[in-house]
Amino acid sequence: MRQASPPAFRPTLASLAAALLLAACATNTDLKSGQRLLSEGRIEEGLAQLEAAAMSQPRRPEAYNLYITQRDGIVNAMVRDGDSLRLAGELDGAEARYRSALRFDANSVTAQSGIDAVHRMRRLNGVALDAQQALARGDAEQADRLARRVLAEDSTHRAARAIVRSVAEQKQKHEAAEPQLKAAMSRQISLELREAPLRSVFEIVSRTGGINFVLDREVKGDQKTTIFVRDSSLEDTIKILLLTNQLERKVLNDNTILIYPATQAKQREYQELSMRTFYLANADAKQTAAMIRAMVKTRDIFIDEKLNLVIMRDTPEAIRLAEQLVATQDLGEPEVMLELEVLEVASSLVEEFGVRYPDQIVGGVPSGSSSDGSPTFSALTRLGSGSGPLRAYVANPVLLLNLKKQDGSTNILANPRIRVKNREKAKVHIGERVPVITSTATPDIGISSSVNYLETGLKLDVEPNIYLEDEVAIKVQLEVSTILEQLNLQNTVSYRLGTRTAATTLRLRDGETQVLAGLINSEDRKNFAKVPYLGDMPVLGQLFRNNDERGNKSEIVLLVTPRVVRNLARPDAVASQFASGTEASPGVAPLRLGSAVAPRFVLEAGGGAPLSSSAATAPPPVPGVAPQPLALSFQAPPEAAPGQEFSVSLSLPASNAGGVAQVELQYDTAVLAVVGGNPDEPGRMRVDVAAPAVAGMPPAPVHVRFRVVSKVATQTQINIDASGSRQPVLAPGAATLNVVPR
Repeated sequence: MRQASPPAFRPTLASLAAALLLAACATNTDLKSGQRLLSEGRIEEGLAQLEAAAMSQPRRPEAYNLYITQRDGIVNAMVRDGDSLRLAGELDGAEARYRSALRFDANSVTAQSGIDAVHRMRRLNGVALDAQQALARGDAEQADRLARRVLAEDSTHRAARAIVRSVAEQKQKHEAAEPQLKAAMSRQISLELREAPLRSVFEIVSRTGGINFVLDREVKGDQKTTIFVRDSSLEDTIKILLLTNQLERKVLNDNTILIYPATQAKQREYQELSMRTFYLANADAKQTAAMIRAMVKTRDIFIDEKLNLVIMRDTPEAIRLAEQLVATQDLGEPEVMLELEVLEVASSLVEEFGVRYPDQIVGGVPSGSSSDGSPTFSALTRLGSGSGPLRAYVANPVLLLNLKKQDGSTNILANPRIRVKNREKAKVHIGERVPVITSTATPDIGISSSVNYLETGLKLDVEPNIYLEDEVAIKVQLEVSTILEQLNLQNTVSYRLGTRTAATTLRLRDGETQVLAGLINSEDRKNFAKVPYLGDMPVLGQLFRNNDERGNKSEIVLLVTPRVVRNLARPDAVASQFASGTEASPGVAPLRLGSAVAPRFVLEAGGGAPLSSSAATAPPPVPGVAPQPLALSFQAPPEAAPGQEFSVSLSLPASNAGGVAQVELQYDTAVLAVVGGNPDEPGRMRVDVAAPAVAGMPPAPVHVRFRVVSKVATQTQINIDASGSRQPVLAPGAATLNVVPR
C-alpha cells in the first residue's frame, strides 16, 4: 500500500522548482547581456554582468567558466598592451594599462609585475639621464660608470647601451690616435759627425730640431757613431740614426721621443700591441690563419671555425699588413651556370614476312601403352600391319603466315640547368634506381637479404674550373645505361645493362655552346627460317621461307653552355703588390730618404676604387718650354650583351712619369650605366688617370665599369673629353660598342 505525501510538503517542492527555474532564466539573461555588452566594447559593464551570473545561487559551472575565460582574456590583452608601451618607452600609458588590468583582476601577478617594471624603468631612466649629462660635460668616466650600473639591472636599456658604446668609441679613438710629431720633423738639417758619442748626437739633434729625447737606461750613451747627412729631413735623419745603432723609438707626444734598444725584451716592454678581428665572408679561417702566420709571423692568433673568424694580436704595422693580405684572399668564389641539353635519338625497324612451317613432326603410339606411357609388346607387334597404332603429330597451326613491318622513333630530351661553384663537382641523374636483392646464407644464422640500388638512365658528372678571363674548363663524364635483360641466378635477381660512356675535358668561353655527339649504337639482325632444300629454290623458295629483319640505331647528343654568374675581379697593382717590411719587423714602413718636394695625392677613379695616394713628384716646369702632351691609352670591348657588365681601362705610359690626366667619359645613358661610381651628371663620368711614379714602371690602368641597360641590339660610342685637363692630353678616338643580344 503506497503512502501519500504530506499535503504541506507539496507546495514546498513546487516553490523550490519555480525558484530554480526563475534563477536559471535570470542567469541566462545575465550571460546574454554580458556577452552583448562585451561585444559593444563596454568591458566593465559586461564583466559585471558575467560576474553577477557566475556568483548567483545556485552556481552554474558554465557561467563561472565563461566569466573567468572572458576576464583572463581581457586582463592578458591589457597586460600585453602595457608591455608593448613599456618597451616603446611610453611608461605613463603602460602604467595606465596595468592598473586597468588590476581593476578587473586585483590578484593579477603579471599586471603587478608590469607596474613594478615601470617604476624600475623610471628609476633607471633617471640614472641614464644623469649619465648623458655627465657625458655632455665631458666626464666620460662618470657617464660610463652610471650607464654600466643601469645595464647591470637591465641589459637591454637602449640609452645606457648607447652611452657605453659612445664612451668606448671615444676611448678607442683616443687610444688609436698615435701621437704625431710636430711639423719641425720635416725641417732640413745637415750633420757631419765622426766617432761621436751617441748621447752627444741626440743632444745636437734636440737643439737643432727642437725635439725632446728620453733615453732608456740600457741605451749606451757613450757608444760611438758616425753620420754624414746633408739637406735631409729631421725625420729621416732620426730613422737612420736609430737603425744604424740598433735602437727603436716610441713617440710620446708632439715633440718627445722615447729611445730604447731594439732588443726582444725591450720591444715586449715598450711596443704596443693591438687586437684585430677578421670576420671572413668567403675564405676559410684555417687557411687565413696559416697565411697570417707564414707571411706576418704572428704568434698570437685564434680561430673560430663556427663563426669563421680570425683574431690576431700584433703590432699596428703587422695588423695593417694582415688586413691587406686578407682583403686579397677573402673573395667570393666564382660560380657558373651550366646549361645542359641531352638528346637521345633512337629509331627501330622490324620486317618479318614469309611462311613459318612446323619445326618437327612427332610420332607415337596413342593406345596399347602401359601405365608409365611406354608401348606394350602387342602394340609393337602390330606396327608393321596396316592397323598398327603408330601416329604422326605436328604443332597447331600447321602453317603460319607472317606479314609484319614496324617503324619506331624515340626522342628523349633532358634540359637541366645547374649552378656550380668553382672546382666543385655537380651530378645529374635522370632515370631509375632499380633494386637488386642479394641473399647471403650464413651457417647457424640463416639467410639474410640485402637490397642494393642500381642507377640506370642518364648520369652526368661535371666539374668546372673558372678562369679570370671568363673562360670555363669543364670535366664532363656522361654515362647512359639501359636494362637489356633481367637475369635470375640462384634465386637472385640481376640485370644485364647496356652502357655508353664518354669522358672529356673542354675549355669554353662564357656563353659558348659545345656539342658532344657521336655516341652511336647501331644494331642490324637478319634471321631466315626455311624448309631444307625447298627454301633454297630461286623463286618458289619464298613459299618455304620466313624472313625476320630487325634494326636498331640510337645516338646521344650533349650540348654544354657555361654562363659565368660571378667571377673573381683581378686585383689592381696596389692590392697585389705592396711593401711588407723587413724580416724582423713585418709591416714596417720602408726606410727611405724623402726628397725636399712634398708628395701630392690624386684620385684614381675606376670601378668604385677608393682614394689612393701617389707619391710621384712631378718635376717643376721649365720656363719657356711647353709641357709634353700625355699619351692616354683607352681600351674597351667591341661588343656586349644586354645586362652584361664590362670594364674600360685608361692608362698613361711610364714616359709620362708623374703626369695626371683629368678626362671625362661621355656615354649614352639609354644604353649604358656606370657601376660603382657617381657620375657628375647623366652621361658624363670624370676620371683622373695618373702615370707611374717612376719611369720604367708598368702603367697602372684605371678601370671604369659599365652595365648595358639597353634590351635591344644597338650600337653606341664612349667618347673621351680631355679639354678640362690641367696638362695637355693626346686623347684617343671614341670606342664603338655593339650591343648584341644572346
